[in-house]
Amino acid sequence: MSDIAALTNELRSIAGDDRVKPEDLSEIVSDVFEHCGVLRPDAHTAAEVALWAQLHGSDSHGVVHLPLYVRGLLDRTIKARPDFSTQRTMACCAVLDADHGLGLVACQRATDTAIDIAREFGLGAVAVRNSSHFGAAGYYAERTAESGMIGLAFTNAMPAIAPTGGTEGLLGTNPIGVAFPIPDAEPIIADMATAMVARSRIRHALAAGEKTIPEGWALDPTGRPTTDPAIAVKGSLLPIGGPKGYALSLMVEILCSALSDGEPGFQVTYENMVKRPSNISQFFLVLNPAGFAGSERYGARVAHIAAVVTQAKPMEGGTQPRLPGARGHGIKSKATAEGIAMFGNLRSALNNVAGMLETHIDPS
Repeated sequence: MSDIAALTNELRSIAGDDRVKPEDLSEIVSDVFEHCGVLRPDAHTAAEVALWAQLHGSDSHGVVHLPLYVRGLLDRTIKARPDFSTQRTMACCAVLDADHGLGLVACQRATDTAIDIAREFGLGAVAVRNSSHFGAAGYYAERTAESGMIGLAFTNAMPAIAPTGGTEGLLGTNPIGVAFPIPDAEPIIADMATAMVARSRIRHALAAGEKTIPEGWALDPTGRPTTDPAIAVKGSLLPIGGPKGYALSLMVEILCSALSDGEPGFQVTYENMVKRPSNISQFFLVLNPAGFAGSERYGARVAHIAAVVTQAKPMEGGTQPRLPGARGHGIKSKATAEGIAMFGNLRSALNNVAGMLETHIDPS
């Protein structure tokens, strides 16, 4: 779709619906990326990655970040057609330079490279530098699980978390994604930030006129707890589990930036804020069960563990425990059958992108 009027009209039309078919949302997102100069195969990839979060019930990731990607592409702080380069440094290891392209595309390539390496050697690890926002970590982990292997995905991010005992946000929310395949069943998927909450949740509360946020989310600029969203956005986020979450955030930072020789998170800022590449770093690790106990024995063990956990005695009046990712699998099934619910943030993102495309003037 090359006609800008048709594209923006379609964006606004979808934004006005109560529900949208996943294939329709994917197509319009792909068209947006292509309009911004991304090659058609990469535009399809970026749309697929972005859509994963909406299909699995995440309101804070995925297509809601489309304005961030589009702003970067239009300002050319994200390259539409980067020169990705991958260096195999050792048998099981590689480093991918994303050349300031879309993290959505670079990180799918990095994941697939790690899978290919693990298929041959039992382990595959790929570090990524000079990247950008990569969407939801769970996408890459699940993509690995679909190949019958265990996947772990990490990314650093702009400063948000103060190290325990400090007042200045130095570490990002630094999410962790992990997925474990289970024979003849949906994989176990965990996708979590190392902060109590994403900063976008606090900004959303402020924009919605909410006067308070829950205790334990944030600190003010002096390092004191606050429930005022206006003050919280100026301060830092609390890590999950106190010092343990701080340690996890630091772990992700080192895996991503130190192994790739990329910028540390405290030097990362999103393109729409500073008009320069964000220089985000990522890390992907794939473990092939065939290289350990063997795929058959692994499968039997993980299926047994999953069965015992889900058959555990529930709390009084409650339901039996479910595996991580089960809720997302259920949401995906419903969204596939009934469409993706058009919530406020998603509606706003599509309308914002329509406005961006209408007012953008190509300097070339």
